[in-house]
Amino acid sequence: MPLIMIGVMIIWATFYPIIKYIVVDMDPLVLSFYRYFLGFIPLTPFFISELKKQTKRPEPGEIISMALLGFIGITLFSVGLFYGIKLSTAINGALLTNTQPIFTAILGPILIAEVLSKKKLLGVLVGISGMVLVVTNGIFTTVAIEGTAVTGNLLLIGASLVLSLYSMLIKKYAIIYGSIIPTWISMLSGTFFIFIINIFRSQSPAQLLNLPTLSIVMVLYLGIIGTSLTYLIFNRALIHMPVTTATSYKLLIPVFGLILAVIFLGEQPGVATIMGIFIVVSSVYIIQKKPSATMREG
Repeated sequence: MPLIMIGVMIIWATFYPIIKYIVVDMDPLVLSFYRYFLGFIPLTPFFISELKKQTKRPEPGEIISMALLGFIGITLFSVGLFYGIKLSTAINGALLTNTQPIFTAILGPILIAEVLSKKKLLGVLVGISGMVLVVTNGIFTTVAIEGTAVTGNLLLIGASLVLSLYSMLIKKYAIIYGSIIPTWISMLSGTFFIFIINIFRSQSPAQLLNLPTLSIVMVLYLGIIGTSLTYLIFNRALIHMPVTTATSYKLLIPVFGLILAVIFLGEQPGVATIMGIFIVVSSVYIIQKKPSATMREG
């Protein structure tokens, strides 16, 4: 199982250089539409199967709530992720969109009555300092703050924030109906909202047909393998290992993302970026790490 989880993290890490590569020729939100459209279709049989097992079906109000959460966790997240990577770098995308534990630790006490312990507070403060370092690239001047890359970095942080919000609010439905039903409903609605936005922006999905063959294969990979298949594998892993352990594997995504971006895109991270990655990964580890038995007893 550990090797399988590492494989899933590598697949997720490939998202960032692939998105950076494709958005040169394709509108970011059109690419986002295909990612989720191709992602929820393979999940449909699992959704139907899971729905048949339920003794209690989702009520209309719950379906509407899950659909609205799709706007937050799919649509808004996509805007931040895809435009953020377009304006910034694949390396920063891999790091900043995987800072959800930092925002979860901040929002948890407000939204789901989770306790913000001193350890988590320390992790949050350390994580914020690392994010500031990455966003500004260690240059704290007016010119740097107004730069395009900084705008992209802030969009990536926004993507992480809304994904954290979505994860916390969708949790109560996952407890009742399992993870597949609320995820499928929110993914379907989020994809629909992205489609409507693209129509209003006169961005046709037919852009896919104008891409080189390699890019088309990458789009299919993002949706079918990178979204649908990995989701099923990750949720299967949750049956065999604690959630904290499974989630901790996500610490590998920024590391693999950096390596892949350097190899395939030729991105060259600066000292500030590397330091920021180390600081943020350390902060997420601090937040996620369970206290030892001795600490709990004390």
